[in-house]
Amino acid sequence: MEPEPPAEIEPPANVLLVHAPRGESDACAELRHEHDPTAELSVTFGDDQPAEPDSDDVEGTVGLLRVGDLLHSTGDVDPDFTDTVVVDAVCDPTDLSEIGVAISRFCKHWEESDERITVCFDSLDAVLCSSSPKHAFQFTHVLTNRLASVDAAAHFHFDPTYYEDRVVSTFGTIFDAVVADEDTEDSLSEATDEEVADLLAEWNDGTAGTIELEPTPTAEATDEDIARILEK
Repeated sequence: MEPEPPAEIEPPANVLLVHAPRGESDACAELRHEHDPTAELSVTFGDDQPAEPDSDDVEGTVGLLRVGDLLHSTGDVDPDFTDTVVVDAVCDPTDLSEIGVAISRFCKHWEESDERITVCFDSLDAVLCSSSPKHAFQFTHVLTNRLASVDAAAHFHFDPTYYEDRVVSTFGTIFDAVVADEDTEDSLSEATDEEVADLLAEWNDGTAGTIELEPTPTAEATDEDIARILEK
């Protein structure tokens, strides 16, 4: 059975949408539109990327962030946020900081334009496939805080097929609400608070890189740097 958002979820909110892969669910469509957005961002992974919509068919503004898609890479060129359809890409799916920075850029420009922002992040399990659980958890925590800071209504898809129930439950602690399909809901309830706490303690052992959602300032070139470049 398709997951259905409970009536008590009031946007803006961060929602974890847990379901086996079946394409876009009714819950996804409902969560996309209940915030009455004027700007919608879709974050997708891999080679199977959604087609870029025709700007004439778009109401408001649409953003597409393609992660791990070399074919549609924009290189070092920043997207034009004045366009109706804004496309950006991050080539390396393991670079969580760059993914976060790219999403944050959308937030910054759209907040300055007083847009009502909706974000569909597909998928959180793709992040787990390309990084450690601790780093993925930290990334998700920082990103949801950033989205909340601009009053975005965001939902994150999570296919639980290859993960323990306590992993999904632990990620669920980050979100305002967890929406699961019928097959998943029962198993999620089996993960106790103690199991979640134990897993967080495991992830907190050791160190992980810090996730930054702002671009690192470029150091000013010295006279020697400039001279060396001009000599080439």
